[in-house]
Formats: sequence, C-alpha cells, structure tokens
Amino acid sequence: MTRLVGFGVALGGANHIRTPLLFGESRVQGIVTGVLMIVAGVAAVFAGSRMSRFGRRHTTRLIKDPGLLEPRSYVLYLRPFDLDDQLYGVKPATSRNPVRRLQTPLSRTYEEDMVLSLRFRLGRVVAVGRPGERLPLSGARRFYLPLDDWQPTVSDLIREARLVVLATGTSEGTLWELTEAVRLLPPERLLVMVFTEEAEYDLFRSAAEARFAARAAEFEKPEAASLGSRLPDYPALKNPDTEIRMVGTRGFITFGPGWEPEFVRLDPTAVRALSDLGRLRKVMRRQVNPALRRVKHRLSQAPDVPGHGVIAPRTPPRSESRGSDTPAGGAE
Repeated sequence: MTRLVGFGVALGGANHIRTPLLFGESRVQGIVTGVLMIVAGVAAVFAGSRMSRFGRRHTTRLIKDPGLLEPRSYVLYLRPFDLDDQLYGVKPATSRNPVRRLQTPLSRTYEEDMVLSLRFRLGRVVAVGRPGERLPLSGARRFYLPLDDWQPTVSDLIREARLVVLATGTSEGTLWELTEAVRLLPPERLLVMVFTEEAEYDLFRSAAEARFAARAAEFEKPEAASLGSRLPDYPALKNPDTEIRMVGTRGFITFGPGWEPEFVRLDPTAVRALSDLGRLRKVMRRQVNPALRRVKHRLSQAPDVPGHGVIAPRTPPRSESRGSDTPAGGAE
C-alpha cells in the first residue's frame, strides 16, 4: 500500500509540474511543489519495498523438525552465514511492466529470487538458520540446530536431499559441508554456487584442496577425493573492459559422472541490450536457465531420484515427536 500511495504521489507531482495553472500557482511554485511530490513519492516507494521485505520475515514459517522432511523432496541450501547479509539486498526488477515492477519483485531479495528459480524447477528449498538471528530471512525455509552438535543432522539432510546447493566460502563449516556432500552424494546431486570475485574464489579453492586432502581416506572413489585439486579456474569475462557491476550469483559449478567440474560463469558482457535490466533478462534466459535445466535433466536421469513432484518412500523418522512447519514466532 505504501508503494501504491508513493507511486500516485509521484505521478501527481509530475502532473503538477506539467500543468501548474490548474492549481492556481505560478510556474515556479508548480515546479517546486511537483519536484517535492516526486521526491516524496519515490521515497515512499523505496521505503514501502523495504517495509514489505522486512514484513515477510515476520510471516516466514520455520521447519520445526528437519528430521521429518521427506527424502528427495527438498533442495538443501548450504552457505556461509555471512552471505546472508549480501543476499538480503533488494534485487532490481526485471519486468518491463510498470505494474509488475510495483509489486513484490520490487522488494524481492537476491535470496528470494534464487530460491524462486530453484523451487520452480527442483523443489522447495530449506536451509539452516543463522544462529542468534531474531527473525529468519525470507527465501529458503529455515530450521535451527544446536551450535555444538549440528554435523550429524546436516550429514543426514545432505544424504536425503534431492539436490544440495552449496555456496563457496572458506569457513570451517562450509568446507566440511562441501567434502561431506562429495563423500555422500553422486555428482549430479551437488550444485556449487559462486557469489564472490576471483580472488575470494581462489582462496576457496586452496582451502578446499587442503580439506579434501585431510579427509582423503574417507572417500570411496579417488576422483571424489581429488576434487579439491581439480576445481576449475575462475572464467574470464568475454569483454572484461566493459564496466558492469555484478551483484549476487557469479556462476555455478556442476559435475559430470566422474566428478568432472564445469564452471558456468554468468557473463553480462556476453550479451547485448539497451539497459542493464535488459542484460539481466538475457543472462537469466541464456545462461542461468539452461544451467538449471541441465541440473534438472541430470537429476531425472539418476536412478535413485524420483521425478519432480514425486515423493520417495519415507525412511523411519529420526525423532519420535511429530514435527511441522510453524510460524517464525512459534518455533521451539
């Protein structure tokens, strides 16, 4: 509602500048009044989008007991918790339609946009909530784990996930999650997402190589144990001299049948458009969507993964109590 009012005030301000005599004012007064109305209207639109974003955190529902999630029914999103601050930013709308741009896409965060793309193709997305946060972020459905005994639960969730989406990082938890996913999963059920620039990615590769070497004895296949040393280089942009600021996902790493990694770089300099939003639309259509379609195809070819929307037979629950999704304020 705040955004609608602000949009109306801004339009009124533009009309005030165009036709000041209708309001019984001089040209200068009309221009000043109109400019003030436009500024106030635009401010209300932006304030409304951020209020909407924060309001969704109050209505986000939590997973009370992750142990009762149906096997192969969810996508498990793992990331360094510091990444939440970056992905909580508002993603620019990609629609040309002014009405649609005035609605939720104007306040959709980067995480919500990512989760929407994954959920549309692969299933609902769940994630571990950041310890100590007062409200969960909107996007992936959160659950919370104890600080001192989280690894067994995450290991079970990795094993039973339809797909594990892991964001790169150098924290101890992220590196353990990466090696654990490679140890437990076939390659088609792991998707690594890169949100960092090349220097930080190189740090991740070095740290991953050391962690894989430390856990080499735990892997059944040598190609999985050596993955840390075979992670691909950070691909260069097609036109590196073009100044385009990237926010959010920089690329994906997918894996072939023998854990052969492939880095799919999202490259806005490889497409042509009249505006940055036009480039963003083309990147989504030509680079992101094909990569996700390949992931979905590989999952559909895997013998132990049911098709999209089909729930596998349940394994015995790890808890005697019946869990359910509860509002954010009602989690225990």
